[in-house]
Amino acid sequence: MATAPGIATVREADRPGDLGAVAALHGILYTREYGMDATMEAYVAAGMAELVLARIVEGSAAPGRLWVAEIDGRVVGAAGLVRAEERPGWGQLRWVLLDPAARGRGLGRRLLEIALGEARARSYEGVLLWTVTGLDAAHHLYAKAGFELTVSRPAHKFGLDTVEQRMDLRF
Repeated sequence: MATAPGIATVREADRPGDLGAVAALHGILYTREYGMDATMEAYVAAGMAELVLARIVEGSAAPGRLWVAEIDGRVVGAAGLVRAEERPGWGQLRWVLLDPAARGRGLGRRLLEIALGEARARSYEGVLLWTVTGLDAAHHLYAKAGFELTVSRPAHKFGLDTVEQRMDLRF
């Protein structure tokens, strides 16, 4: 697929419409590329809503942050970092996605570097993420950053019989 022309930027997702754009992008791309159902988009939307509502209670970016990649002002990707509820002292990478037309510009790497930089600034011991098999571009990016597979189990998620995986990166 051809790379999208235009100016590529990464910024914090703090504008009206950012959350909706990220949720919609997940719904559209994961359905088109992997055959996932609407529960993927709902899962993403619910998690981002929890982040925003936690900010109201805790203030500012305390519970985590979300960034978007844009090309000419259109959201084409995202990455978020939140506290890992299952592993105190760790961060959790969430909502990582990049439109195939935007790949090849280093935007995925930039989003990941920003999120990992935030985790280090918060003095987290490491970062974990949950994914499923078959997301090869994302898995390549995670492996290159040093994430290691720590959990692998069969699951029915997002309308698919798949394998759910957890990857960890200890600092």
